[in-house]
Amino acid sequence: RPARLGPSAGPESMADATMAATASTGSPEKDQKDSVKNAQSRAEHIGRKVKMLDQVTNGIQARHRAATDNLVRMRHEMEDKQKNIAFATQARDNLQAKVDENKQKAKTLRIALLKEEQRAANLMKDLQENLRTMYNGREDSSTGLREGGLRRVTKHLQSQELAVHRGFHCGVGSTHSVRSLSATRA
Repeated sequence: RPARLGPSAGPESMADATMAATASTGSPEKDQKDSVKNAQSRAEHIGRKVKMLDQVTNGIQARHRAATDNLVRMRHEMEDKQKNIAFATQARDNLQAKVDENKQKAKTLRIALLKEEQRAANLMKDLQENLRTMYNGREDSSTGLREGGLRRVTKHLQSQELAVHRGFHCGVGSTHSVRSLSATRA
């Protein structure tokens, strides 16, 4: 049997194998049949290798096309996502500006509200003080006497009205005290 030729076998090893095959047989017809047979098997072997190489090449080309298509698709997706990111970033920046503006407005309104609360508190304080003065009158700081006031005036007017109805008044000095009566009897 001739030596098998591997894919790494060079022309010298093929020649050696052919020489060894012809040297062992001896008959020229048989040698020719063997050489035709060897040539056919080598042709089949080379055909299988070509088919395998064609399949491998086709597989590589198909993977290359798939990788190129995938790369194009991924670039398109990346562009879409970058547009989405840019839109979201712009929306976030707009929202942040609006929040900052609203915070500034709230601060300004809070300051205005505090001022108005102070004005309202001062108004209530003045109102209560005026109401107290209206009912009780105003105390003169130099003499210490009270002047006016709704209670004093109303009391005085009622006393005068009663004095008119009775015909006499009950003020200080209008009647004699118990002491003055006992002094006159003695």
